[in-house]
Amino acid sequence: MGCCNPKYRETVNEEEQRINSNGKQTLPLAGKVVLASFFLFGLTLIGLL
Repeated sequence: MGCCNPKYRETVNEEEQRINSNGKQTLPLAGKVVLASFFLFGLTLIGLL
């Protein structure tokens, strides 16, 4: 479906509503722990230099 199709905007709006209705996506606890570990490792590395 190209950008010139009259239904394009309607389709985009429907898709946007569907995505927004799912609510806020949250990062699982395991992902947060991994990211925090990388962050702390990076700070430690910077502190050692």
